[in-house]
Amino acid sequence: MSVEDRPVDRPGRIDPERSGDAAEERAEIGGIVGSPWSRALRLAVLGVLLVLLGVTRGLPILIVILAILVMVVLHEVGHYVAARRAGMKVTEFFVGFGPRIWSFRRGETEFGLKAIPAGAYVRIIGMNNLEEVDPADESRTYRQASFRSRAGVAVAGSAMHFALALVLLVVQFAMIGRADPQRWTVGAVTPGSAAEAAGVEVGDTIVGIDGAPIGSFGEFRERIAAAGVGRIEVELERDGDARVVPVELSRRVKVIGTVGEDLDLLETPVGVVVGATRPGGVVEGSGAVEGDRVLSINGRPVTDLGGVADAASSGVGGVVVLGTEGGDRRVDLGSAVSVTPPGSFFGIGQEAVLVTEAPHVAVGSAVSEFGRTVGLSVAGVGQFLWPPNLLDFLATPTQSADRAAAPTTAEQTAPDSRPISIVGAVLYGSDLTAENLSNLVGFLIVLNIFIGVFNLLPLLPFDGGHLAIACYEKARELRNRREQRYIADVSRLLPLTYGVVMVLVVVGLVAVYLDLTRGVSA
Repeated sequence: MSVEDRPVDRPGRIDPERSGDAAEERAEIGGIVGSPWSRALRLAVLGVLLVLLGVTRGLPILIVILAILVMVVLHEVGHYVAARRAGMKVTEFFVGFGPRIWSFRRGETEFGLKAIPAGAYVRIIGMNNLEEVDPADESRTYRQASFRSRAGVAVAGSAMHFALALVLLVVQFAMIGRADPQRWTVGAVTPGSAAEAAGVEVGDTIVGIDGAPIGSFGEFRERIAAAGVGRIEVELERDGDARVVPVELSRRVKVIGTVGEDLDLLETPVGVVVGATRPGGVVEGSGAVEGDRVLSINGRPVTDLGGVADAASSGVGGVVVLGTEGGDRRVDLGSAVSVTPPGSFFGIGQEAVLVTEAPHVAVGSAVSEFGRTVGLSVAGVGQFLWPPNLLDFLATPTQSADRAAAPTTAEQTAPDSRPISIVGAVLYGSDLTAENLSNLVGFLIVLNIFIGVFNLLPLLPFDGGHLAIACYEKARELRNRREQRYIADVSRLLPLTYGVVMVLVVVGLVAVYLDLTRGVSA
């Protein structure tokens, strides 16, 4: 870190313009913004927007948004509490950015909501040597605090994420339960599938195929793929009774675009039909429903899966028009379409069996899982920030456009693993939440740990950047063996900081674009 140290004995001064702005802001807080009617109106509008979101997009997405909002607020609570305990002056605590919607003052701190729900912030005076502060408040600035206090404030946000993740891990292991990979039941049966024709029901437990035992759902899928099309004997348990069910496996292809959702097409005795659809997805939005018989694709008649690849790839811009008995269904799969080779298909989804642990065992499991997830997060952040990988990610939209010009080989598969934006996180989390509570808790655990790790990157504007500066200042003091404090000249870091911010903005925009065009899938 290339910075210049300067002595502490350079108190800030008050800028007349900033003083005037502050006076206007205080007047606004005490006037229109602070009036009861204004507060009630703004909160009512916010409440209506949340209700509309829940009605139009479903309860799971509302739950995820509120959970992430609570997580963000707790992050800032960590900074706020650490700063107040260290005697620092905190002037603002806001959820959101931009124009103020609603606020109130308690003591010397203004609390409230702002219009752009992109996070939250706590304003502590004198975060660096560039900020001008009233000389009367200089002793309560962040820059004048001890190393221990500054480091404590810097890591408090990530520490809050880590503490929340540990609590959620214990709750999940001891009370909600985590999925046992070797235990599962039938969670869904696809209309028109071989499983439905054989009489398989939701809640059944499949224990074997053709006399060989079955463990995990992944093992079950591998066995089905290896079996090919034809008759198999499936051993299952229903309400404690064991039975053997003969099943005639059908064939399936997946038509894949760049929206993160597949169009399932099944070959049945009555012809090609639509397979499982994702709630709220592009296939369901087209009007197609599971079990719809498909008569044509992009105007080409289809009677079996043999001609699906050519017909699907003949569309323009990733649009697949399904001609069904109920009319044409226009499915927009994005900028390119590929089709998987026909493969055997059974037609069920799994429902995980959740297993809980004794509290003392859950604590140990939580600590172990926390350490494992932190390690994976550190490795993931490092891998993504490796310059070649970062450049590849930023070039992804252009590469997608190039592929759109000449789609379709069966080897093109689902969207690659990549970072997702907050938009993608909400969509992904809502898909998981729609399945069960354990998935939501697991999602929040991983999200908290990842954000906690990412936020400790030793670069401004991350909290890790403030921690790195505090450590640098302490090292200089120890090396010089002087009692007088030194404050790093942050102006030397501004070019680097601006560069980091620009990279974050570009990465964020690319991630949002990919999340909206390719989609994210649980």
